[in-house]
Amino acid sequence: KPFTCFSFLAFCNHFCFIFAFSCFFCPKGWTQLDKYCYSFKNDPRTFPDAESVCNILGGNLVSINSAKEHALVVELIREGAGSVVDTWIGLHDAILEGDFVWTDGEVVNFKNFGANQPDNNGGNENCVEIEADEYSLWDDDECTDLNPFVCIRPVDDKDCH
Repeated sequence: KPFTCFSFLAFCNHFCFIFAFSCFFCPKGWTQLDKYCYSFKNDPRTFPDAESVCNILGGNLVSINSAKEHALVVELIREGAGSVVDTWIGLHDAILEGDFVWTDGEVVNFKNFGANQPDNNGGNENCVEIEADEYSLWDDDECTDLNPFVCIRPVDDKDCH
């Protein structure tokens, strides 16, 4: 019976697909994109303190690797703060001036700096924030500034085995 077999395979494929992805989830208060969870923290901290908070929560300050991911982060900031505010992301050049790295070790393959940025204004701007403007471009700033921040962590898959 070709129809019965086809119907069963279609059902199995649909069910198996749902089952395979339903065990990946984010904790309450986090937003999922692909295999990562994101959370805006409206609790102004220095860059190192913000990274420490994200570490405690099982992640890092957010690394942004695409325009799609950047758009999600900006939306989380808008929702969490009511507008775009200066917000830490996990990019810095504190180790070697001009050599930007992500705190989670991701390769830097996407940048969204504003015009004439990064500029290391004053010689001590080593940490990167999303600027509170209509374009939400990136700017380097002093790591001691107090900003809200966005954390990233992998989805939880502990119940998938």
